[in-house]
Amino acid sequence: PRGRSFEWWRFASWSEIPWVQALGIYQIVEKGINLLEGLLAARSHRLNGVANGSALEEWNPSDDKDCAAPYSILDFSGKLECKRALQREMGLPERDDVPVLGFIGRLDWQKGPDLIRDALGSLMNEDCQVIMLGSGLTELEEWMKWAEGQYPDRFRGWVGFSIPMAHRITAGVDIFLMPSRFEPCGLNQLY
Repeated sequence: PRGRSFEWWRFASWSEIPWVQALGIYQIVEKGINLLEGLLAARSHRLNGVANGSALEEWNPSDDKDCAAPYSILDFSGKLECKRALQREMGLPERDDVPVLGFIGRLDWQKGPDLIRDALGSLMNEDCQVIMLGSGLTELEEWMKWAEGQYPDRFRGWVGFSIPMAHRITAGVDIFLMPSRFEPCGLNQLY
């Protein structure tokens, strides 16, 4: 019909299908096709999606064999024990009164660990601990080793990757560092 752009009609067929992957919707909306808002709202009862391929059962802290204690959104009582266990395992002083900041990811410019590197001096002026897990660029791996030596009671860098350690970091940190340059949402944000 007149007055409607081609893009609108290309996606209008969605109103005829029973479900749509959420990721596809977000990619379309990101590209500026905001005319779908009414259509999506009207069909919201028929929409479902896949949360970026995340394994929700495997990463459920209420039943995670890799975590020191269970906790959930309704019962955070085990969260503090997860933090203490992580501090112990990483050789950091066990302190309930300081925030533990964590990063899990590829040591690559896209993921932004260099932004953490550049801010670490300022972070270490605060009363906090930082734990990083990842591998990638040699320059960033070497920096993590340097930072451990420079801040032995405040920084730990695990060069390499360990799924059990990723679980324990996710469960034990107070604040997750996500300095990604252009990834709007990865798996770590979902867990």
